[in-house]
Amino acid sequence: MKPFLGVFIVVVVTAFGREPMYQLLVPLLIMLIVDYILLPVPDRTNWFLELLKVWTGTTDRFGLLAIMCLLIVAAAIVRGFFFSVHRIWRGKMSQGILRDMRRDFYRCLLNKSFSYLSQVRTGQIISRMTSDMGAIDLFYSEAVRESFRMTMQFLLTLCILLTFDVGLTVLCCLPLLIIFISTRLYSSKVQPYMTQSKREFDSLNSLLVEGIVAQKLVKALGQQERFSQEFKIRNNAYLEKILKASIVQSLYRPSSSAIAAVGTALVIFFGGLAVLEGQITIGALIVFGTYFTQLVGPVRMFSRIIDYYQDAVVSAKRVFEVMDIGEDVPEAENPIELPKLNGAIEFEGVFFAYESSKETLKNISLTIKPGERVALVGYVGSGKTTLAELVPRFYDVSSGRVTVDGYDVRQFSLKSLRSQIGIVMQDIYVFSSTIRENIAYGKPTASDEEVEKAAKAAQIHDFVMTLPEGYNSVVGERGLTLSGGQRQRIAIARMLLSDPKILILDDSTSNVDAETEMLIGKAVEALLEGRTALIITQRASTCEAADRVIVMDEGEIIAVGKHSDLQGTSEKYQQLIESQILELIPEADGSGGVCR
Repeated sequence: MKPFLGVFIVVVVTAFGREPMYQLLVPLLIMLIVDYILLPVPDRTNWFLELLKVWTGTTDRFGLLAIMCLLIVAAAIVRGFFFSVHRIWRGKMSQGILRDMRRDFYRCLLNKSFSYLSQVRTGQIISRMTSDMGAIDLFYSEAVRESFRMTMQFLLTLCILLTFDVGLTVLCCLPLLIIFISTRLYSSKVQPYMTQSKREFDSLNSLLVEGIVAQKLVKALGQQERFSQEFKIRNNAYLEKILKASIVQSLYRPSSSAIAAVGTALVIFFGGLAVLEGQITIGALIVFGTYFTQLVGPVRMFSRIIDYYQDAVVSAKRVFEVMDIGEDVPEAENPIELPKLNGAIEFEGVFFAYESSKETLKNISLTIKPGERVALVGYVGSGKTTLAELVPRFYDVSSGRVTVDGYDVRQFSLKSLRSQIGIVMQDIYVFSSTIRENIAYGKPTASDEEVEKAAKAAQIHDFVMTLPEGYNSVVGERGLTLSGGQRQRIAIARMLLSDPKILILDDSTSNVDAETEMLIGKAVEALLEGRTALIITQRASTCEAADRVIVMDEGEIIAVGKHSDLQGTSEKYQQLIESQILELIPEADGSGGVCR
């Protein structure tokens, strides 16, 4: 609220002018019409009417009646003006708050640790961004505003009624207490169902996202009906909770209306007796009957405000739960901007464990020289990918340290560190934009010539030129209109354009045909030139071309050396080599082949 206090004051002022002023004034004007114009009592006057006679010079009953009716119309026009201004500024406040929350939420989401993002479901994130922020919006746009408006309306109404008759005013308040208690009971019954419905909505969203993302797998395995049935079950579960809440609401509203009707009847009955006894006028009875219904509104709203508050608190906890946790790779307090790297990497007694799991890396000590190509090999789960991902600080070590050019990576700003580390993972992500934008993603200011040069080095330029729009061709969502090899070469072109000094490559030639692998191989060679490289691989050919091979097993380095040396000295490495299917891939010039 703090940045919007000025807007909030405007919202509160216009909210009071929008309804309460009109609702308070019109019954009083009607009372004056009844008691002093239509059914006047001799020798009885009212200060407002006397003032009106002086201002307008009108003294006859017809003229005064016309003026009073015009005042009612004028009050409605003023209310309309305040209504328009109020809606505009209320929108500025609530939508401004939501805008800032969405911005902060998304910014925090982008900075979340990989360990957190791997555990949370996408549907839960979407639910918090939509339904939970909607509840927060409702609190600010309705509850915060209405609490001030309704409080003023309630207090002013009571003050006015007390000037007419204290006893009848007390009688008006008795049904209000019953209405408030019944509303609180209703809230206690409906709140659990609303909370449960939020959880069901999370599950529904998660299943919806999974069905879209994994649609090829679902169709390939013929599981459309299974997904459909599961969605039906969760959808019905969500509907069940909503319907239970609706049943409670359907029972509350008639009972609440009945209590209000009883209150109105009591006010009219005892007020009518007071009129017969001459204690109050007919106009005053009309004021009491009208104002009683206006007291019911604030009482109901006070109870609903508590609901809005409780719902907003639950939703805010869910939103801030995402914003406040999962940032286990914090920015340094006084981060250093990383200078141009030479590319030296060192792991010094590194231990690492994911949250609530056993150690993934154990006492890793390794020095990599600038420009050196190091192949990381090992069975699945040996820790080779985790080791590589410690360099750009995707995770932080549990103990020990990782240095680049002699500096601890935790000293640098994350942006400056990662800007000099290029990563080409096996799971390539291509954005649903143009090929040019995808290649230039790491360097948006790149010229067309720079983009094309990188594409040529990555062996993707010829393919791009076959497209009708060339580099301006838009790829489908997640790059699904491209083949795996084409996505990999676009990723390599992206890295070439970014010109990082350190590279991390994750077996970028898996699951492609021989011709594509040859093109990717050339692209990788262009990418590796003059750079320090950590290559996660299971291929003998990659190991043979590397300067050194690091063999890992169960989070430890068990052998280090050249491919030719390790074949004779490391039994584990020999097992890894023998477990591969080796074949020859013809070179483009037909001169021979390479072992893979």
